[in-house]
Amino acid sequence: MLALCVPASAAFTVPQAAGAATTLPSGFSEQIVLSGLNHPTKLVFSPDGRVFVAEKGGTIQVYDSLSDPTPTLFADLSSRVHDNEDKGLLGLALPPNFPSNPSVYVTYTATTPIGGGLDIGDTCPTPGTGCIVSGRLSKLTASGNTWTGTEQVLINDWCQQFETHSMGDVRFGPDGALYVSGGEGASPVFTDWGQQGNPVNPCGDPPGGAGAALSPPSSEGGALRSQDVRTLSDPTGLSGTIIRVDPVTGAAKTDNPLYNATTDPNARRIVAYGLRNPFRWTFKPGTSEIWIGDVGWRTWEEINRLPNPWPRPSPTSAGRAWRATRSSPATVTRT
Repeated sequence: MLALCVPASAAFTVPQAAGAATTLPSGFSEQIVLSGLNHPTKLVFSPDGRVFVAEKGGTIQVYDSLSDPTPTLFADLSSRVHDNEDKGLLGLALPPNFPSNPSVYVTYTATTPIGGGLDIGDTCPTPGTGCIVSGRLSKLTASGNTWTGTEQVLINDWCQQFETHSMGDVRFGPDGALYVSGGEGASPVFTDWGQQGNPVNPCGDPPGGAGAALSPPSSEGGALRSQDVRTLSDPTGLSGTIIRVDPVTGAAKTDNPLYNATTDPNARRIVAYGLRNPFRWTFKPGTSEIWIGDVGWRTWEEINRLPNPWPRPSPTSAGRAWRATRSSPATVTRT
């Protein structure tokens, strides 16, 4: 169920759902606008009035309008989606010219590691040490209210060892590029630099790869995956970043900050890094600024501002690009 809270002066009658809370803050009322949903995670309006809703378990429903009482199943990805704890189908986007461009973009936690391997479904057999899954950005093709053809996986990355800090949102920017966020896949309950697992370091983070014991300050595992792009001498992961890509291919946009600084395809995609779990974010209306909700730990939550993520001149050296920045060659500001 999706509910809308609005000022009480709004001109419509509010139905009272059975079992619904009767006490709301002063000046607000509640209206149920869509029902019949199971753990909805993202709602997107199509330019033609349809409403697409992602459900955590891996399904996408579509309503013909806000007055449509019954959704149509657009797509069922549940056999590919790892629906466990905070993980699942978490992001959904339509291109601005939909349905002329019938593409539907999703971000979700896949049931397998990066590149394939043991499929754990929705379970986690060893929650204490972690269960290795990955994140995906995929494109589906719409034919009316249903998915046609096959899933086009644009990116499979974002190694995740524990039950949270999974995939984030996907949106089109005012520049026509596709932006995607993902968490760092680390533990939410202890200081994690990749020291747990059987074998240890199961995501294969540098230095040493899978099975190698990691320790600070050289470790690039756990929460430190979010700063992987600082060491371009080894392959770069996308965990704890926001990326800017071509919506057709998933490749980096050629005017990204690091495009000419490296040949690493992931590093080229990154426009912000150093993030913990940027589950939701948005463009400030009328600007190119990205405002990021980054989930904190115990004491702090963050709202981070990323001004003008494109286009920017390429850095002349890696050290100079990241000096005095928190999360990107384009500085993220804590607000």
